[in-house]
Amino acid sequence: MSHKFEETYNTLNECDCGVEKETPLKRLNKKRLAQPYEELRLATERSGRIPKVFMLTIGNLAMRLARSQFSGNFMASAGYEIIDNLGFDTVEEGVKAAREKDADIIVLCSSDDEYVKFAPEAYKLIKGKEVFVVAGAPKCADDLKAQGIEYFINVRSNVLDMLTQFNSLMGIK
Repeated sequence: MSHKFEETYNTLNECDCGVEKETPLKRLNKKRLAQPYEELRLATERSGRIPKVFMLTIGNLAMRLARSQFSGNFMASAGYEIIDNLGFDTVEEGVKAAREKDADIIVLCSSDDEYVKFAPEAYKLIKGKEVFVVAGAPKCADDLKAQGIEYFINVRSNVLDMLTQFNSLMGIK
């Protein structure tokens, strides 16, 4: 180092800003808030296997599209491949299409009122072969949980926790 640069460097490091001294002030968090998501996405990429998430869109057009968009963004933040659809006439047709695309996760996207019918039907057809997720927080969620449906994603979900759990189910660490 040149003498002048070294002098300036030492002066900057000896300031009274509390960096090197004890202070009653809290230190700033130097960790970037996006870092855990980046680590999750990198784990997905490094696994050599990108999970496929299939949006099983059915029923009310506005709700299925909104929930499909939300769910796609939710899942894509883990680096998953998103397979979106315009809609299906039956749940059976949607599950068949998901299997043709080798989906790992099937997200049911519909309206709260329609989940009472569609969710149990989809859950029975899937039979644990794929991870089944309901997009939203329907009033009937407790009834659906009692039938064995355990994954719901919505605006109140802890995205990082849910995606970490999905990665674990996919064997990604």
